[in-house]
Amino acid sequence: MPQHQAVSASKRTLDLSGARIRRTDLSGANLRRANLAGADLSFALLRGADLEGANLKGTILKGADLSGATNLTDEQVSEAIIDEHTILPDYLQLSRRKT
Repeated sequence: MPQHQAVSASKRTLDLSGARIRRTDLSGANLRRANLAGADLSFALLRGADLEGANLKGTILKGADLSGATNLTDEQVSEAIIDEHTILPDYLQLSRRKT
């Protein structure tokens, strides 16, 4: 009988790299360590989403609402594509104004 090694849910990552998920409501989603590189999340709702360790390299967040998003860093935002309509969490909006 072959032995199977169980993979814990905490080690799995969601891979949406390159996906086109514009105008999608992902409010409150657990996107920890998700691969969103190159994904198009234009005008998506990411209110309260947990983005700890998410790969946002080249992720299009134009017009996206990230208000209340948690664990999002300036470094992640700097790798994403945002515009003047992108709504960042308050803690990032304040730090970006200071620079």
